[in-house]
Amino acid sequence: MVVVFSGGGTAGHFHPARNIAEALAGSSPRVEPYFVGTHGRIEALELPRLGYSYRLVRVEGLRGLRGGRIAGMAANARALWLLLLAVLRLMPDFRRREAAAVVLTGGYVCAPAGIAARILGIPLVLQEQNRHPGKTTRLLSRWARQIHLAYPEAGAALPRRARSRIRDSGNPIRPLPPAAERGRAAARTALGLPADASVVLVVGGSQGARKMNSRLIEILQDDLPSKREFVLWITGRAHYEDAVRALGRARGDHFAVVPYLEPEEMYRALAASNLAVSRSGAMATSEFLAWGLPAILVPLPTAAADHQSANARALEAAGAALHLPEAAPDGTALTGARLWEEVARVLGTPGLLAEMSRAAKARARPDAAREVAAAITEVIG
Repeated sequence: MVVVFSGGGTAGHFHPARNIAEALAGSSPRVEPYFVGTHGRIEALELPRLGYSYRLVRVEGLRGLRGGRIAGMAANARALWLLLLAVLRLMPDFRRREAAAVVLTGGYVCAPAGIAARILGIPLVLQEQNRHPGKTTRLLSRWARQIHLAYPEAGAALPRRARSRIRDSGNPIRPLPPAAERGRAAARTALGLPADASVVLVVGGSQGARKMNSRLIEILQDDLPSKREFVLWITGRAHYEDAVRALGRARGDHFAVVPYLEPEEMYRALAASNLAVSRSGAMATSEFLAWGLPAILVPLPTAAADHQSANARALEAAGAALHLPEAAPDGTALTGARLWEEVARVLGTPGLLAEMSRAAKARARPDAAREVAAAITEVIG
């Protein structure tokens, strides 16, 4: 029984699809996941390694009228033409495989699969990671059999006719390790972190974040962390050498700089930390919630529809995080000193970390992948 998964372009869209597919295949051995993605993006790199059947189609997103009216109209006409071609190529593919359902996890990459499913009458399931639903989710929600949201607040942005099919499922993150393997002391020993300091985990997303990295360089060059604090900084592979060059060393008495952490090491980092400083991508913040890790969120201001700011505001309202924009309302840019002032305030306020951790755990949905997979089995029988 073939179930089609499509969502990509970024890790934030691809990994939810992968996690749901793994959960579904694990619980229903008869199910064969089949992926649809596009060339030159994360799914084109990951799918050959994972061993799933897949197909890549050419597709581009609509761009508004950036670059001038005529150039924008030409780019959008090209995007619509590629979308039509992709739909026409996928329809016979889905028929031949007798697809039982199509599961979409967002991004323009999944639009052809969703439209093909609608035309063929194949049950459609959507999973939206962000507080502000993307264009593809908003469009296709009209015909979806199920709509799984990570942020309950996102339902208000969907058409009224779609809201009766909404499920509050959370984001499908990777399964957490057993409780016995989540201890802070053991995680710090494994990573070589100090046992008695407050560990601040700084991460800018799967690719790193240049501006956040610049703020961290300011913080560490100015020697702002005290002996009571230790910074574990994940720069992203592309930014690691620049960070080390700027600091003159890759490890200090009160910080450690690494380019990337494999999943098992990342679990240890989450277990070892007292506070995270991060962009507010949906999957990263869902990991923080699942671990009960308080966070200071610095949204990427250029994210589509400013969805990262919406994520940060929602988690701040829930008491699980603080929202710290890159630019203040008066236009003043965030500095390293200002960022560390907020870190020190959170760490130094009695009871605040514990309160934020409780709020994060209350919002967490660590079993979301299994919940969404179980819901899909209702559709496919």
